[in-house]
Parts: sequence; structure tokens; C-alpha cells
Amino acid sequence: MVKIITYIFLTVVAIFSVLTFIFWLKIRTPFNSSDTGLIIFKVEKGQSAEAIAENLKSAGLIKNPFIFRLYVYLGLGQYALKPGEYEFSPAMPIRDIADAIVIGGTNEVLITIPEGFTLAQIEDRLVVAKIAKNGEVVNFKFTALPSLLSDKPKIASLEGYLFPDTYRFFKDAALSDIMGKMVANLDAKITPELKLAIKNSNRDIFQILTMASLIEKEVKSDADRKLVSGILWKRLEAKVPLQVDATLVYITGRKEIYDADKKINSLYNTYYYRGLPKGPIANPGLSAIKAAVYPQSSPYWYYLSAKDGTTIFSKTLEEHNSNKTKYLR
Repeated sequence: MVKIITYIFLTVVAIFSVLTFIFWLKIRTPFNSSDTGLIIFKVEKGQSAEAIAENLKSAGLIKNPFIFRLYVYLGLGQYALKPGEYEFSPAMPIRDIADAIVIGGTNEVLITIPEGFTLAQIEDRLVVAKIAKNGEVVNFKFTALPSLLSDKPKIASLEGYLFPDTYRFFKDAALSDIMGKMVANLDAKITPELKLAIKNSNRDIFQILTMASLIEKEVKSDADRKLVSGILWKRLEAKVPLQVDATLVYITGRKEIYDADKKINSLYNTYYYRGLPKGPIANPGLSAIKAAVYPQSSPYWYYLSAKDGTTIFSKTLEEHNSNKTKYLR
């Protein structure tokens, strides 16, 4: 009889140990370890662990709602699951997700600034997130100037200096901290190697960012960007008007370009004035910045973007006009 009881006891212990190990493994294994993309997940006030678990599964964050509920019951039963907005990824295990909901929602917002966004577009995005007000970003000036802005003309805005990236900002962050973080990010991306190359080119960062913004808005592929950079710097040195359509879009605020636009008296109009525009026309990404720093020489003097996005290069004006007829009409 004693042997039977002992056998039953050991069997129960063994089964319990196996189940405990499986449970331990389940709460530490992410749904998809290779997917680190962030998903905004909202927990409503008064929502049950069961409802939260089902919503987590629907959002693609967990595989097994039962394991989530069991972990909450066994490990976090004495704590309340707090409402709020959370940033989770499928690469997070159940344990970390549940623990975060116990700690409470974050006081941060996640803001993504795409490459090529203008200062006005960035302001719109910050206003929607309720961390800035209309007019604050486009008119912002630092009280203590970051070193990266040392060669920026005093009258120039921060157009071109707010690096496109995904940021986390506190909801009550001061605008100076928000702007400072984006400028500091740009400073970090312009490595000592890039700064040395800029210095050796006898150009300053303001000129590079201005050229990079033209490249960012004109072409998309890295290879084409280097060629376009070579063309624009070559035209600049030859005192030939750059004739960049993106500057007209920046001036007018519309995608359509008319012949009358080319006669607008604006320092941003590269048809009306020779040389670089007054300043950047967008906030360029690293690819465009590198293209501006490292242009590729070529026999081309002209380029255009075909309707399918392909960049067509020409050596002569006659060839360029022929390509206009062929690819743009």
C-alpha cells in the first residue's frame, strides 16, 4: 500500500513538474521573436483579463490567451491590470506583456517622421499627438544653439535639421526637448567620417542638408541619388540653374507644376535663381545626406522622373527634351 501511495505521489510530482516546465516555457516564449515591430495596444478601464487576453491574440501579440490568463491569475493575482495605451511587439513574451499591464500605461507617445517630411508636416504630426501647438514648430528657435546649427543662417528655420526617425516623447515634454532630440539624432547620424568628408568638400553642413533635401524629394533609389547629386553639384559649379521641380512644389504647396510657377520670385525657386535654394526644402534621411556628400561623376547634365518612378538621365538638352516627350506625356 505504501509503495502504491509513493508511486502515485511521485507520478503526481512528475506530472506537476512537467506542466510547470511547460508553463514556464510558454510564458517566456514570444509569439514571433523575429517581429520587433511595435503595436499600440489599448486596455480599457474595467476590462477583464479574459477580454485583454483575447484582444492580445487578435492583435497578433500572443498565441495562447489561456496561458496569459493563467499567468495573471497565478503570478499577478494580487495586482490589478491597469488601463492605458501600451507599446508591445510580437517579440515580447507573455510574462513581459502581462507585467507591463500591471505596471501601467506609458506616459509616452510614439511619433514616426518619414524621410522627406517638411517642417510643416512634422508640426502637423506633433499637433495631432498633442505635444505641440500650431505654429510652434515652424517658428521654433533654440535659446542655446546646438553645435550642429553653428553654420545655419540665423534667419533660416530648422527645416532640414529634424532627422526623420521614430521617436518616443513624453506627453508633457517641453518643445525644446522634442526639437533638441531630433537635432541631436541628426548630429549622431552625421558621423566623424561624414563631417570630415564635408569639410574636405569645402562645403558646410547647411549646404549639404540643402542639397540632400533636393535629392530626397527628387529621387528614391540610392544609386540614382548619387548620380543626381553629381549632376546638381556640377550644374551648381557651372553656374547653371538647378531647375529642381521639388522646389516649386515646396513654394506652392501643390504637386502640380505650371510654367508660371517657374517665374515665381522666391529664393527657393531654382528656375528663377541660380545656385542652391534659400535653405532645405525638407528633412532628408541618411541616404540622401550621404548622396550629397559623396556625389557620383557622370557625363549627364539632366534627369527626369518617369511616371513609373524610373529616373531617366540625359547628356544634352536635346536628349532631355526628347525624353520629356517620351516619358512624361
